[in-house]
Amino acid sequence: MNTSATTRFGFMSVLMLLAASFIVAPTHAQSGLTELGDDFIFFFDGPNVLIPEATAPIVNDPLDPTSGNRVHKYDYGNWSENGYRFSRAEGLDMTQNVGASGGEGDTLYLKLLVDPANAGQPGVFLTMFDKTDDNPSSDGSADLMSRLHWPIPEELRNGQWHDLAIPLPPTTTAGLAAAKEGNDINGNPLATPLDANAALWTYGGAWSVGGFGLWGPGECNNAACFAEFEWDAVYSLTVFFDNNTGGGPVYLDDVYIGGPGTDVSAATSAPDAMDAVTVAADGSANKVSWTHNESFGGYNVYASEDPITSASILDGGASLLGSVAFNATDFSLTHELEMPFSTLAGEPLYYAVTSKSFFGVENSDISASSGNVANTDLPIAPFISILTDDEANTIFNNVAGGVLSDAGFPDTPAFMIDPSHWRDGDSPAPTGDGAAADISAMAKVAIDEFGFMYVYGEVNDDIAGFPGANADGGGTWNFDSFEIFLGNYDVRDVGGSLLSGSPHGQYGRGAEADFQLRMAAEADEAGNVSGIGIWAHADPAGATGSTAVGPVQGAGGVAEATATGYRFLVAIPLESVYDPSADQPLALPASNELKVIPFNLALNDKDAGGGREAQVNWSLNASAGAWNNPSKWQPTAIVGRSLLTDTEDVETALPIEFALEQNYPNPFNPSTNIEFSIPNATPVRLEVFNVLGQRVATLVNGQTMTAGTHSVAFDASAMTSGMYIYRLQAGASFSQTRTMMLLK
Repeated sequence: MNTSATTRFGFMSVLMLLAASFIVAPTHAQSGLTELGDDFIFFFDGPNVLIPEATAPIVNDPLDPTSGNRVHKYDYGNWSENGYRFSRAEGLDMTQNVGASGGEGDTLYLKLLVDPANAGQPGVFLTMFDKTDDNPSSDGSADLMSRLHWPIPEELRNGQWHDLAIPLPPTTTAGLAAAKEGNDINGNPLATPLDANAALWTYGGAWSVGGFGLWGPGECNNAACFAEFEWDAVYSLTVFFDNNTGGGPVYLDDVYIGGPGTDVSAATSAPDAMDAVTVAADGSANKVSWTHNESFGGYNVYASEDPITSASILDGGASLLGSVAFNATDFSLTHELEMPFSTLAGEPLYYAVTSKSFFGVENSDISASSGNVANTDLPIAPFISILTDDEANTIFNNVAGGVLSDAGFPDTPAFMIDPSHWRDGDSPAPTGDGAAADISAMAKVAIDEFGFMYVYGEVNDDIAGFPGANADGGGTWNFDSFEIFLGNYDVRDVGGSLLSGSPHGQYGRGAEADFQLRMAAEADEAGNVSGIGIWAHADPAGATGSTAVGPVQGAGGVAEATATGYRFLVAIPLESVYDPSADQPLALPASNELKVIPFNLALNDKDAGGGREAQVNWSLNASAGAWNNPSKWQPTAIVGRSLLTDTEDVETALPIEFALEQNYPNPFNPSTNIEFSIPNATPVRLEVFNVLGQRVATLVNGQTMTAGTHSVAFDASAMTSGMYIYRLQAGASFSQTRTMMLLK
């Protein structure tokens, strides 16, 4: 019996669990996990706690949801792979589980249910990946991530459970090829022909080289593209959707590697119930804490807007906030959240903690481990405003006239994507003092009653990496670009909540449609900003007549480079984003109501050479994979206008700083309006100059004006066409200048 894991962790409870006749834990060496062991349990009712990552939600058995049986659900996503992961850089040694010839290795046991939506779809695999360098390349200088595929047969894609025993293949490409011919690695006939399931294994080559790619022998100009699979450095066992043509979920249960005599009884026993949990406000967050019980293998922490019960945990009514391992240094979980709007704040939120065994079996009895807290200090998130007709006309006219201004947007909190409010995306966020200068943004988002979405953004970016004009929208994620994700539904109407957001693990369609919008400033051959492209992306699954990625018809915008990055203003008709034959348009709330939709913003950053170097998400829920998983977006309010003025008083809110706005209209003939804001009563001077610096008009001549936003008309009937400069001087030190164009 292998006792090194129990010696390392020092828990008597682990020793008792390992007293069965099989090895359940990898050997723990000083450098980390190195050997899988002769037998290993990945998942029964939960994942083995010794697996660093198990990247799939645990749900009730879809064919028997009231049985209490819990399974792993792998939602379809374009080219997505999720599963049981070890060290990406070091891997896990599985050489003792396989042999050089067919029939010499252990067997992978599992129960498999495949949604019929995957019928006929290419590239639906159980896949093992080996370790890789962080930046694989095709020049042979890096260790590429190689793949071992087990393609799921069509006859298993029928929505029913199937018990499978899949012998692991020989360790090399040559050994597997020989076994499929009925021979061992030396060319001698196998005593027992290769099992039919084992014969399905294929070595798939490296993934990926210089981006996404399918690489096998002869498919690139360097032999390193097809290195042998590294059985001494296995990274993961996954469900891999190696396609972008649609599909449905795949479910796994009772997953383990072993032999015919493997005893799995220890993996099915639940621990004692959890108790002694403290729930309290922790400043602008909520904190759940407890004392560790050494007989437990871990903990799940749940949250809900309603009191939590065992039933709501089992049926998904309570949201899983996170899990804490048995060997954690701190047995608590801090819940950082933002309420979508002020009218939703101040209500009690409910929390509960469950215990798990060392094999992930959960005891859902929380009768002594739940509590609630009403934290009035929780922050309020930015929200999406519904525009008045005048505001919408102002913004629309600016877009149509090529005027880059935020005039017309209500004075509500802007969405800020910066180190104080971002999460890593599919490429890591920059770190250090220069992070905000490298990639950050402010954005204002609003919608009018005609279904136009308007976005004004100011992006900080120290090195521009814009695509060329007429760029392919599908590839603009690899350049400097700005992304919006949104659904057309209230999350509370489809099984989600203010805490969990959307229940969708993949893009929905119809009445529950999810979309991605991407905006990228476009550059000419000299690198100067020449326009802006606007594209939409929707998962094609279930759609009729839609394009996965394409330009938004009727959308328009303007962009310009700035000293610190770039800024843009766009108008997007949302009805052009939907598939008219499949999707319902976004229905706006009434003036005295609000709607809470799934929503996210993301920034992509490209610097010198290569492709995207960083991606950051505004949403506190988002992480890698948010680009195709709406459950990782933020529940965000669209607010009816009477609620906005009643509760936020944004129309009369005093400004917090001096500001001079772009005149409107611009260009103008012969009159225009100039708006400015001052935070306190102070003398103000507003003057107009020609391009020679000669003063041609004084609009405000040193009068003391009250705090607030002011608008001054300028009549240029007596002046000639051309560019003019207007300057605001206020208080002791504030001065700001803008330009405007008179066209007669």
